[in-house]
Amino acid sequence: MARLGDILVSRGMVTQNQLEAALAAQGSERGMLGQILLRRNLISLDQLGDALAEQYGVDYFDIVPQAINVQIARLLPENLARERNCVPVAIHGRELQLAMVTPDDIDTISETELITGYHVKPLVALDNAVQAALDRGFDDRMTARQTIVDMKMADLESAEHLEEIDLEPTDAVEEEQAPVVRLVRSILMGAINAGCSDIHLEPHVPEMRVRYRVDGELQSVMTIPNHTEESVVARIKVMADMDTTENRRPQDGRLTITEAGARVNFRVSTIPTVGGEKVVMRLLDEGGKSFELRTLGLSDADLKKIQSLIDKPHGMIVVTGPTGSGKSTTMYSVLSRLNAVNRNIVTVEDPVEYRLTGINQVASDNEHGLGFANALKYMMRQDPDVIMVGEIRDQETAGTAVQAALTGHLLISTLHTNDSVGAVARLNDLGVDNFKIAGSLNGVIAQRLLRTICDECREPCSPNEQLWTQMMGDKPIPDDAFFFQGRGCKKCLGTGYSGRLPIFEVLVMTPKLAEAVERGAPASEISRIAIKEGLVDLRQAGLSQVFAGRTSLEEVYYKLSS
Repeated sequence: MARLGDILVSRGMVTQNQLEAALAAQGSERGMLGQILLRRNLISLDQLGDALAEQYGVDYFDIVPQAINVQIARLLPENLARERNCVPVAIHGRELQLAMVTPDDIDTISETELITGYHVKPLVALDNAVQAALDRGFDDRMTARQTIVDMKMADLESAEHLEEIDLEPTDAVEEEQAPVVRLVRSILMGAINAGCSDIHLEPHVPEMRVRYRVDGELQSVMTIPNHTEESVVARIKVMADMDTTENRRPQDGRLTITEAGARVNFRVSTIPTVGGEKVVMRLLDEGGKSFELRTLGLSDADLKKIQSLIDKPHGMIVVTGPTGSGKSTTMYSVLSRLNAVNRNIVTVEDPVEYRLTGINQVASDNEHGLGFANALKYMMRQDPDVIMVGEIRDQETAGTAVQAALTGHLLISTLHTNDSVGAVARLNDLGVDNFKIAGSLNGVIAQRLLRTICDECREPCSPNEQLWTQMMGDKPIPDDAFFFQGRGCKKCLGTGYSGRLPIFEVLVMTPKLAEAVERGAPASEISRIAIKEGLVDLRQAGLSQVFAGRTSLEEVYYKLSS
C-alpha cells in the first residue's frame, strides 16, 4: 500500500520539503500526518480525502455528525467503536457503510458484520470526525430526539398506509410501545449522563417541553409532540408503580434503572395542570453517593467546628439554606459520622431519599397521623440517642424538637433561612422562646451551592465593580485579587460553568451568643458577635472561592441574593 505522503507529493499537493517538515513534527504535534498538513493549510480537506481514498482503495466519507441517524451510529457498542475508530454512517438494503480511520482493518469489519448482521462496506474518514459522530451518537439526548423523529415518521407512514388501504389500525398501543419505551429510557439515561439533579416534563401547546436541571440551572433539552405525551407519562407511571388511570390528582412514586451494574433511583412526582400532567423526576444516585463530612468541601476550620457540635451529647443542630443547596447531603454526612453500634439513630423524613445502613429511617405520612410532629413524639418513646427531623416547618414540630434537644437527645434538622443567624429568628417566629433557643441550639450550618467555572474555557476577566460595591460596600478590591470567567464551550454547553462547589457558614453557640439570643438581641447584633467569635460568613466564604479562581463574582452575588 502506498504511503499517504508519497501520494500527496506525486499529486503535487505538497512538496518534498513540506512533507519532511510535517513528518518531523509528528513527534511534537498531535494527530496523524494528514491532520498536521491540514492545520498548516498545506492541503484542503477534499485533497486529503482523495489521497486517503487512493491509499486504501475505498471511498472517502466526509462525516457530518448532525446528518447521521443516531440509531445507526449505535449499531456498534460504544467501547468497540471508539477503540477501533469507526462509526456506522448509513444502511442501504443489507449493506452497512462503516466509516473507518483504517478501513483495511479486517478484524473490525468481520466483527461488525457478526454483531450487526449486515454486509460491511468500509469507507475512510478522519479520526476527529469519527469521534465527533460517536460523541453525538452516544449522547442520550440526541437519541431521544431521533426517537421522536422516528415516531413522527412512523405516524406519517402509518397515516399514508391507512389512507391507501382504508383500514383501521388493529393495535395502535402495541405499535407505539417500543418507541415510547426507547424515548423514556433515553430521557432517563440522558439525565444521568448529563449529571442533572431533576428532570421536568412540562405539558405545553403545541409540544411538551423536557428540561434538565444541571448545576442548579434548568436547561431545555427537547420537545415531545402533544399526541405522544400521554404515552410518555403513562410509561413513567408504569415504571414508578403509579396509577395510570388517575390524572386528576397529584401522585408520588419511585423507579429504578440499572446501567452497567449501577443502580439509579428516581423520585417521581406528577401534578395536573391546565395543559396536562406535569412530571418531575429527581435523581437519587445511591450507588455513586457517599456521605462523609471530609468530602463535602468544608474548610479545616469549619470541619472542626462541626465536629465540636456533634461531639455534644444533646442539643440541636440546624442546617439552613434554600431548596437545592445540599442540606440533605450535609445532614446525612453528619448522621454517617455519628453512626455507631452504641447509638440508636432515628430519622423522620419526607420522603426518605437515601437508605443509610444501621440507621432507622421513618417516612413521614400525614394521612396516617405520622407527620413530623407526631412522628417525633412517637420516636421519643423509642429510646433514641440521635434524632433527625427532615424539616422544622410548623410550631408543633419546632416545640417538640426543642423539647427533645433539652431533654438529653441530639437533634438534627433543617430550616429555610438565608444565613445561620436567621435560624434564631425563624425558631422565634415558630413560637419557641428565646431562652429555650439559647439553651437548646448547639449551632447552625448555613450553606449554598455555587457553579464552578468550566476548566476548559476558564479565562481571566475584570471584576464587575458594581456587583463588588453591592456586596462589599466601600471596601476596595484587593490589589492582588484575580477574577475569572468561563467563556463558554462544548463541554459546558456554552454556560461557562461545569459542576458545583459548596460554601458554608458554621455558627457555634458560644456563651456570648447564647446571652444575646436569650435577651432577644436583634439579628444584626447577633451577627456582629458571631463574627467576633470566629464566624466566617457565606459572603467571605464565597469570595475566597472567587479569589481561588473556582467561581465567579456574579455567581456568588446572585446565589447569596436569592
